[in-house]
Amino acid sequence: MPYIRESYETKRQNILNQIQYGLLNGQVPLANSPSRLFAEIIAAISNAQDLFFDNISIQFNPLNATGSDLDNWASLKSVYRKSANAASGTVVFTGTAGTSIPSGTVLIASDGQTFTTAHDALVGGNVAITATTPGSAGNQQANTILTLQAPIAGVDSQMELANGITQGTDLEGDDALRIRMLQAYQAQLTGATKADHLKEVLAVPGVTAAWMPATPKAGTETVIWFMLDRTNATQGYPQGTDGTAIQENRYENATGDQLTVANALFPLKPYTEIQILCSPIKTPIAVEISGLTQTTATMRSNIRDAIVNVLHTQGDPNGVTITMASLEGAIASTAGTTAFTLVQPSSDLVTSIGQLPEIDGDITFS
Repeated sequence: MPYIRESYETKRQNILNQIQYGLLNGQVPLANSPSRLFAEIIAAISNAQDLFFDNISIQFNPLNATGSDLDNWASLKSVYRKSANAASGTVVFTGTAGTSIPSGTVLIASDGQTFTTAHDALVGGNVAITATTPGSAGNQQANTILTLQAPIAGVDSQMELANGITQGTDLEGDDALRIRMLQAYQAQLTGATKADHLKEVLAVPGVTAAWMPATPKAGTETVIWFMLDRTNATQGYPQGTDGTAIQENRYENATGDQLTVANALFPLKPYTEIQILCSPIKTPIAVEISGLTQTTATMRSNIRDAIVNVLHTQGDPNGVTITMASLEGAIASTAGTTAFTLVQPSSDLVTSIGQLPEIDGDITFS
């Protein structure tokens, strides 16, 4: 808990009381008098000391530490704050066929975010682009219009993104870092346990959740499911194909997000292990609720968020059962009433290995 201290005002008044009754025989110190100025100076110095101790009382404990002090505590367990990642994607330039576009060409989105091309390209071909500033602000939805910062002869000044620009992530916040740090302190790591693997996956920038089965797939083949930021355009599902790191020649190599994570884990894995990085299978769940047709659009949005939270919190690629009671409880606590019927799903949700449940489209209110 924070260091318990008196406020500056209380300190000043206590000092003034001591002066009034200890030195001035009950006479109130006059405004701007040396005695009152003395009280304010001593109170300010004492208050500054208490603020210092107040901060120390927070930072000396990893449960409360923030900022660089939290980084220091986490580093003792080899847990480090995830850096911000720049959003990236591909774009196709239009214009006169055969016109070249130089590497480093700058594009501007409607929200002011800027992107640069990663290599030389020609009109009509795919070219990789990366946000100039790391962070989630660089993520863009599909069909966003990008504009050339400087015109290029033979190249249209604007182009439309066929696919979204994703993978931009912000610098990891204190709360997320603290969770990973405490997990590291609580776990007795040996280098090859399930806890070790999950710690290493969650340390990869952009990864927000990870799971593993209780036993290897076969022999030394280890499956690791992971998810990215749930707020991105793909709801956090990795974009690519499942597989291993590029250096692994005993199994089919992954592509896309799966390859990025597999490559990050390869130097850390046990020598004989084959790590297979996988995206969970997005499994659509139809939801229909009767009896709440009079609710507002805001309330319906809140109900959807509550159901999504249950699915995301309880969902696990290892295969789980999400009970009707959990879903109905989330709806009731949000709507403030139990006068409704959950029509769909009509029974407990049972997912298979690899699946994660997601609401299919919009909730039907009947």
